[in-house]
Amino acid sequence: MTRTNRLSALWVAFGAVLLTSVPSTRAPADEKEKPAKDLDRTPVDCVQVSSISRKTAIDSKTILFSMKGNKFFRVDLPGACPALTPGETQLIFIYDNRSGKLARLCSHDSFGVYHRPGSGCDLAKFNPVTPDEATQLLATSAGK
Repeated sequence: MTRTNRLSALWVAFGAVLLTSVPSTRAPADEKEKPAKDLDRTPVDCVQVSSISRKTAIDSKTILFSMKGNKFFRVDLPGACPALTPGETQLIFIYDNRSGKLARLCSHDSFGVYHRPGSGCDLAKFNPVTPDEATQLLATSAGK
């Protein structure tokens, strides 16, 4: 019985030494912890409509798309959209929705503003931004 206790104590000590010698490699808990320098800034042509959680006009030329999973895209319109006012969130998108959940909103699609007839404007590429940049953009639209 004494030998079993010593052997168990030896294994516990060995495990403790092994655990303390392994460097910590914690993965980020979410995208917000990911440094801005690691964000792939390559513009995207399309996003899945079902992934959009919110869209907000920053000004008459910029829309911020807040996506599920703490991702954000900034769309700089090809021209000013007169019907778009800062903070506007009631945007109506015109896109091919025949594929249901896989429906995509793309840079060649257009949109309008709810209750504003004739407010059609064209979209552009979706540019990834960090959560901090998205927060700054939203603060900009709130101040206008």
